[in-house]
Amino acid sequence: LLCFWSNKISRLSINPIFQLTFKKLHLILELAIQKNKELVKREILRVIQRIKTMELITYNTHKKELKERINFFHNIFTNSYNKHLTKKELISTYKNELNSFTWDNNSGYFYIFDTNGIILYHGKNDNYVNKNIFDLAKNNLELQEFLKETIKKDENFGKYTWYKPNTNTNTNKQYKKYVYAKKIDKLKIYIAAGMYKNELQKEVQGIIFNELKTERFGDGNYGYFWIHNLNNIMLVHPDKTLLLKNMKDWKTSDGQYLFRNIEKLVKEKKAGYINYIWNRPDKVEIEDHKTSYVYLIKEWDMVIGSGFYLTELRDILSTEKKLIKDSLYKNLKENLLLMIALVILSILSALFISNRIKKIELSRKEQMNMLEQYKLILDKSAVVSKTDINGIITYVNDGFSKISGYEKDEVIGKPHSIVRHPESPKSQFKSLWRIIQKGNVCKGVIKNQTKDNNSYYNSTTIVAIRDANGNIIEYISSGTDITELIENRTKLKSIFSTDSLTGLGNRVSLINNISKNQNGVLAIINIDRFKEINDTFGLESGDEIIKELGIRIFNYVNDENYTLYRVQADIFALYTLNKTQEEVVKTVSMLINTVGKKPYIINNSNIILTYTSGIASDNENLFTYADIALSEAKNRNIRIKVYDNSMNNIEEYKQNILWVERLYVAIAEDNIVPFFQPIYNYHTQKIEKYECLMRLLENSKVIFPGEYLPVAKKTKLYPELTYKMVEKSIDKFASLNEEFSINLSIEDLMNEELMDFIFDYAQKNNVFKRLVLEIVESEEIKDSDFISKTIKKFKEEGSKVAIDDFGSGYSNYDYLISLQADYIKIDGSIVNHVVDDDRTAEVVKSIVNFAKKSNMKTIAEFVSSKEIDAKIRSLGVDYAQGFYYGKAEPELLD
Repeated sequence: LLCFWSNKISRLSINPIFQLTFKKLHLILELAIQKNKELVKREILRVIQRIKTMELITYNTHKKELKERINFFHNIFTNSYNKHLTKKELISTYKNELNSFTWDNNSGYFYIFDTNGIILYHGKNDNYVNKNIFDLAKNNLELQEFLKETIKKDENFGKYTWYKPNTNTNTNKQYKKYVYAKKIDKLKIYIAAGMYKNELQKEVQGIIFNELKTERFGDGNYGYFWIHNLNNIMLVHPDKTLLLKNMKDWKTSDGQYLFRNIEKLVKEKKAGYINYIWNRPDKVEIEDHKTSYVYLIKEWDMVIGSGFYLTELRDILSTEKKLIKDSLYKNLKENLLLMIALVILSILSALFISNRIKKIELSRKEQMNMLEQYKLILDKSAVVSKTDINGIITYVNDGFSKISGYEKDEVIGKPHSIVRHPESPKSQFKSLWRIIQKGNVCKGVIKNQTKDNNSYYNSTTIVAIRDANGNIIEYISSGTDITELIENRTKLKSIFSTDSLTGLGNRVSLINNISKNQNGVLAIINIDRFKEINDTFGLESGDEIIKELGIRIFNYVNDENYTLYRVQADIFALYTLNKTQEEVVKTVSMLINTVGKKPYIINNSNIILTYTSGIASDNENLFTYADIALSEAKNRNIRIKVYDNSMNNIEEYKQNILWVERLYVAIAEDNIVPFFQPIYNYHTQKIEKYECLMRLLENSKVIFPGEYLPVAKKTKLYPELTYKMVEKSIDKFASLNEEFSINLSIEDLMNEELMDFIFDYAQKNNVFKRLVLEIVESEEIKDSDFISKTIKKFKEEGSKVAIDDFGSGYSNYDYLISLQADYIKIDGSIVNHVVDDDRTAEVVKSIVNFAKKSNMKTIAEFVSSKEIDAKIRSLGVDYAQGFYYGKAEPELLD
């Protein structure tokens, strides 16, 4: 460019004086080019800084929102905690509410895991439920670090990469996300929520793109911006015909593939200048030499650029050239020396002044740019208004108009009280004015009213603005619309305290009410055998009965100072603070005898139901004691039972609850193990079999099943214990030759999924011919077609059946034949008396004789002494099992 203009200037005159002048013009041109290059670079860097600022503000805003969401549900779960509900049951209660909270284009969600890492809830992928989050993090170092810090601090905000929901491009791709997690101490669970980084970037991109579409700079506002991605798709450009166009093969008039060159430049240097020929946007179809500065926005995979046209400099130079020529020709002879001095002085002064102006202008632009950014951010993210010192509105932004329903010209000049809600107390606003008139910052939640008389809530901050002398000249209010949050809290509070089927108060509402009062009487009323109604007539008919009973009880006690609740399923509760225990018993008794005997009509049939009630009074454990009384009434088969101290089995309940927790830990830490007791063959005089017996290890102590199996059978943990025993027992004997037996209860045999697992696992390890199913005798087994078919399936593969504890209770020889038993295990209670009681010896002898005739073998249990062993051997028993031959140990006998 300099050479081009030097040639132009050199043709004007060959006079040495003019040559000096032309050198000056050459310098001016060079400075102008450099100035414009610096200008476009500075403008590009200003946009880059604006992007970083916007990303930081957006990040902090979303971080705050994440914490608010987590704290909201943290409070709900904490306040709703009930020791009678499991974690999964409590989470299931609020699953719909958790699912309804999504954000960031439906990519934001909650997930919950317990202290062992088991995922209890996942808002976007139910496949993760019941999986261990620590296992999922094995190949994700960032997630491992995040979980480590979360467990350590109980609360953590961090980042890691994870799969993004609603992504159709590449399901295996992981995206960076920011996540906030917090522990709910009462439940020993962690609730977490996150936001994906690229969603934040999309939000910032939208704001930046809209600004750059119309933003101009430079003398005459000739400078504009464009943005294209690394696929050469044009995203922002004043020429709308180029938008979304692939520019990769775009060729300029000077023969270069411009966008290929730009791509090469930014990949090598990230930023730089490039020269080419391009159409001027202000002059259609006129091409001009252009110099642009381009910059790679690496995290966006986009390039931003801006430049200036040579014609702009040509106009400046032409004006300067004409002035110099006129001045030279007018006074050349008289003032040559003076002109030279003035020219030199002018150049020096111009350079000095230009430099000073440039610095001042740069500082001014930077300050204005920051102010504009602050204003833009405030306007885009908040509801903003300004008033004078008398509270008269002087400015509102679009956010204010949108939420209030008032156009700007409808509120400017009006008092700010135009949006004040009538329900908002006047004292609140008097206090507000006292604070801001003193120049202090006022913060709080204000309930306002729209133009259409609807309510909305603002979390508002009001700041006083002062002049140079420190006098307050106006007030600025900035707020965030939290209407949805307030309404959701109100709605959720109602949902959490109301039974959806009957409209009555629920268990949460009852417990809250009891906790607020010291005295009271509570009656729990339960429909007897209600499951039979659901099974016979269907759930819909069952629901209709529940609603009808709720109406009947309500109408009966409506005027007698009772509050009615439906606490769960078919259980209702009556609570009163104004009645004695005797009066409540009388009321419930009459209710059962009158309303309770009225039939329900189901499918044109009259159904009469019966009821059981438990009653308690004046105790902080009112609900628990009423529940204990209800259980006692059911056990005794009476209609009404009032709690008394003789029923106080709370300690037993506590121990049961503690055992459930201990069993969970034992399963999680793999401390359920088999011990193996040897079985001695009298004929071969060898140990040929082992019985696999369950043991629990806790702090190096061995705990026997009698302590925990009754509790396990009341929960869903029992099948898991059996799974562990079966798997470890088969693994143990897979490579051995000895026969082994595993114990199965009626519950195990009726569990189709468990029996399929045992069959498949035995088949996989090829142990059918050495496997013995040891079954406790029961009438239910004999009468079950499913159990009979299951046993037959195992026997067809070569497995054997042993009947355990024979002679202790239900003992039937037909039962042994129908189950095709291979072994009869004579119960220890018989074996213990075989030495000192001849009748017992005869019983054993009859069992042995029957077994031999039926081609069965006998095994004597509890053979604990030499005398018992000798007697049993003499009676013809085939095998012996007991301490005399060995206790159950974790390893087989050598």
